[in-house]
Amino acid sequence: MTTVQLESYHLPMVNEANYLEDPNGEFIHPNRKLSDLHVFIFIQSGEIEVVEDKTTYTLTAGDYLFLHKGIKHWGTKPYQPNTSWYYIHFFASTPSQTSEFNWTPSPPIISKETYQKVITLPKTGHMEQVDYISAKLSQLIDQQNSGPLRQSLSCYELFLDLYQQEKKTRQKPQVEAIVKHVTQLCQASDSKIASEEFSQKLHLNYPYISTVFKQATGKTISQYQNELMIERAITLFNQTDYNITEVSEMLDCANPFYFSRVFKKVTGISPSSYLKQRYHQ
Repeated sequence: MTTVQLESYHLPMVNEANYLEDPNGEFIHPNRKLSDLHVFIFIQSGEIEVVEDKTTYTLTAGDYLFLHKGIKHWGTKPYQPNTSWYYIHFFASTPSQTSEFNWTPSPPIISKETYQKVITLPKTGHMEQVDYISAKLSQLIDQQNSGPLRQSLSCYELFLDLYQQEKKTRQKPQVEAIVKHVTQLCQASDSKIASEEFSQKLHLNYPYISTVFKQATGKTISQYQNELMIERAITLFNQTDYNITEVSEMLDCANPFYFSRVFKKVTGISPSSYLKQRYHQ
């Protein structure tokens, strides 16, 4: 297993978290199989060797490793002198979903399906900001008196930091630049932008722009523009007394029926239902 998948809508439930040091290089990673617990290890200094299912991992400062529940792991040699590390033992259910969560701005109204995803973390990786991650882990340990839910929330936030870093590392500079340019163009326009304009502004063919954007964000450019349009519609509904037809016209929609269809697709409810909810608040 080269990755770890967690349900995006469930907290990893902390069983134990701690910080350890081995100044003399005497420890060897324990030989064990934890049937219900995953293990997360982060190395603050020194070097640790861990073997899992015939794969040997040599971890140095800034490295992290997830060990899967139900798979035996062990060490074969002592840690390097002056090694220090953090660990978290946590419960996590096997994901029932397969669709990957995409780290993109939230739509104006978030549907339940948005959360029913998985986040995929690399089994092992490296964080340049050793002090930052160490501080987060130290804070997590200090929250023991605040109860398991507070610790589990901090654990989830830490894993999301790792997830974001991995996404940024894998994303090529050109891809990042294209996504940034597309989002800026969409946000600066009061109406939908045609494919030809994207091509002219970015000096690239639209199929390539569209493919890159979808792969990076998990949504099409059209979907993103629709979300921005509905976000503006909700702002108008909340700040004015304009009706659906008037708002539709202000947003340059083809007609109110098209606007209503897009509104429901983005938010899960019709604009008329949204207005009824607002009036009854």
